[in-house]
Amino acid sequence: NRMEAETNNNTQPSFQRTFSHKLFRLLKFITTLVAILLLIAQVISLVYLPFDGVELLLKIFLSSFCVMISLNELEWWGMLRASPLLWNWIPRGYLYAFIGLVSVEENNLKPSSGALNTLPIDYTAAMFIETASWMMFVIGILYSCLGLCCCQVYQTKVRENYKERKAERKKIFEDGLTSLEFRENGPSMT
Repeated sequence: NRMEAETNNNTQPSFQRTFSHKLFRLLKFITTLVAILLLIAQVISLVYLPFDGVELLLKIFLSSFCVMISLNELEWWGMLRASPLLWNWIPRGYLYAFIGLVSVEENNLKPSSGALNTLPIDYTAAMFIETASWMMFVIGILYSCLGLCCCQVYQTKVRENYKERKAERKKIFEDGLTSLEFRENGPSMT
């Protein structure tokens, strides 16, 4: 087992995260960042894009979903962690992809003559909104694919292994060096 091999390289259990654990944390960080970018994109769309009442409601809903995604990825709100829709990676991915697609469609501006410079808004703002929306869509597809490949089960095992190694390391630290020497050498017959 790779996790055990990484733990048993020396006599003390490692408190460092494995490479796969770091990758899963990177995915959470990127997802949180994309959710914040999409939230900023919704605010920008309020400033730069024309909208009616229904579009305003969509922007408010999308903004609240972005906040919810950030809280979910940071695991700051217990109610979100207990939600089967947001806990399981497959429906979580579908939800994230859906939010990205709704944002793409809701903020979709088509130039009248086919040229991008004929947009009634700043082209940079339109590209930022479009890019943030598609990034959320891609993150959603990635979560769904990782869920279908059972990576969530692997991630759970990696996190449990890390917690166990961290607790063992803490116990060794609290017990002192004599406890570690006893485990390595066995009881001495002096």
